[in-house]
Amino acid sequence: MKISYQSLWPLLFLSPLVIADPFEDAELDLSALMEMDVQVTSAMKRAQSAFDTASSIYVLSKEQINKSGANSVPEALKMVPGLIVRQLDNNQWAISSRGVASRFSSKLLVMVDGQSLYTPKFAAVYWETLNVPLYDIERIEVIRGQGGLLWGTNANNGVINIITKNSIDTRGAYANATTGNQINIDANARYGGDLSNKGSYRIYGHVKDANESKKGISLTPSDTAKQHSLGLRADFTPSDEWSALIQGDVTHSNLGQNYRGVIDETNRNVSFSGDLSRTDSRVMARLENRISPDANQMLQVSWLKQSGNQTYIKENFESIDIDYQMNFLYDSLQLDWGLNYRYNKISFEESVFLDSDKDLDNLQQYGGLIQAQYNVIPNYLDLVVGTRLDHNDLTGWENQPSARVIYKPQERHLIWGAISRSVRTPTLIEFNDDYKVNGTVVEEALGGSTGIEAIDEYAIATYLNGNDKVESENYVSYELGYRFEGNNTSLDLSVFHTDADNIAAIRFNTDPNQFLPAIRFFQLGQFEQAAFALTQTRVDLDVVSQGETTTNGFDIVATWQPLNNLSTELGYSYTKIDYDLPEGATPTIGFDSTNRQVFGKVNYTLFNKHNIFATLRVENSDAYNTDRYTTMDITWNYQINQIWSTALSGKNLFAGSHIEYNNTRETYTLPNYIDECITFSIKASF
Repeated sequence: MKISYQSLWPLLFLSPLVIADPFEDAELDLSALMEMDVQVTSAMKRAQSAFDTASSIYVLSKEQINKSGANSVPEALKMVPGLIVRQLDNNQWAISSRGVASRFSSKLLVMVDGQSLYTPKFAAVYWETLNVPLYDIERIEVIRGQGGLLWGTNANNGVINIITKNSIDTRGAYANATTGNQINIDANARYGGDLSNKGSYRIYGHVKDANESKKGISLTPSDTAKQHSLGLRADFTPSDEWSALIQGDVTHSNLGQNYRGVIDETNRNVSFSGDLSRTDSRVMARLENRISPDANQMLQVSWLKQSGNQTYIKENFESIDIDYQMNFLYDSLQLDWGLNYRYNKISFEESVFLDSDKDLDNLQQYGGLIQAQYNVIPNYLDLVVGTRLDHNDLTGWENQPSARVIYKPQERHLIWGAISRSVRTPTLIEFNDDYKVNGTVVEEALGGSTGIEAIDEYAIATYLNGNDKVESENYVSYELGYRFEGNNTSLDLSVFHTDADNIAAIRFNTDPNQFLPAIRFFQLGQFEQAAFALTQTRVDLDVVSQGETTTNGFDIVATWQPLNNLSTELGYSYTKIDYDLPEGATPTIGFDSTNRQVFGKVNYTLFNKHNIFATLRVENSDAYNTDRYTTMDITWNYQINQIWSTALSGKNLFAGSHIEYNNTRETYTLPNYIDECITFSIKASF
């Protein structure tokens, strides 16, 4: 079902459906509802008002997450305007910002409480196994645009930082359970308490059993999900000057998925089903010290282990991160500096898809950052400058400078601008590995017919070869933003232009003369010899740093709160990406494309105990080989009493059975149709 853009405006502003904070928070003013007055940490790596931040930042609050009916982090991210969130099947997602999303998006940095989930082998975030309890999330901070200065490489298009609640806010017992036409059971339980008046703790667990999709593109769906997890968090405050936290969790997932890959002698992609079994373990400890009223320091140590076993692929990834940072204030100067170290251990068994040229089983990265914010004109003009210098084992030293300006011409108005440089380091597949991809037909390889049909249609074994000469991709972004916050309205506008070079591309690297022996054998009628000669040939595709891209676009988000218990949000995003590649080269991911998104959100609280929350998205992009689609997620929440509440959700409404992602070039990815989903939840807090 397709809906015109014009028909959406009355619905978004007049339909009594969602964005005020629920029930007891219904009287919050607009600035609190839109989170412009909250203290965010991702944009400056220290606490700062979101309104005063010189970046395109959006804060998804705990109230919105709780009322949305979302059952996973990717579902919650669908509520962020301007963020690309496309569902591949019932457990896989493609998520990015200001670029092209893919199953393995490599330019969006994702963190939980500042702990990176980036994996250097595939540059992937396994969204299907990321299990952060939504009811324990304090907020999700999303930066659309570069964050390399603060967070390091691979934060080119954006940063997502999932920030969980302090355990002092989660004392007591909590439980919920969800079921529906696609979910058999999704149940959570948590209990928290005090620790000798010096701290607090919580323990939590999760169980999930979900069904497969109804319809596949070329194969019967098998995207079931069985998952269970256990975690804990403890916070300590021994004095006013010291605080600490430690948290950890382990999640085991058994997921069915459909795949596409070269697994037999035909040298062509074959569709097949298989199981993905993953165990993800995570531990993080943080120590904070308030040295004085004007200075504080922080040390964070984290450990991440991901073990995956799926059809034809087995991998183990382990990382240790150490981060130290100091922030201090002197008169009109705020100075932040820090040091970081990361050790990655990678174990990857060779398979029919993949083998490695070099014995690289570990990578190290270290460096530091410095950033200064100076109040040039009190209450009017701030200047923020800084840089990060990092060293990695693949490309050596990388520098990521940034300059930002914040100007307040008058109260409630803010203009900001930024010039920044970021880098994306190569993945191990680009640098080190040979990956077997869909075979190249002889006629395409030669650029014409041989006149012999059997030869023309033969698919030659084709390999995408990593290149240890590949360089880091360089991105230079120019951003300009404007914010306004009125009594019952607000506006957030950002415009951006990004130039990038050394973009990873794929170049054909095969001598056409290698086909001559097979052609001669066929001409002589020696068919067995000709067939054997073809099996001895191969097509090589090399990864090279020869591409350039230009990205232009803007994001605009407007809010309106006509009543204390009713507020609305409307957004529009536009992104255009143009590639400039040498002759004979193609992009590794994406192509010239334009992405448009219309976004709406409504939050309506009525009769004190009832709340309706809805999110509407119109996605129109030529980057994913899909039609434009319009989808709505809507949830009715009912607070029965102080302990019990229920929720009824409808998801992917309006769109019917539709495809959100259909990039057939990707090996090992085979999406399904996305269907409407109905869920019912019950919650209890003691």
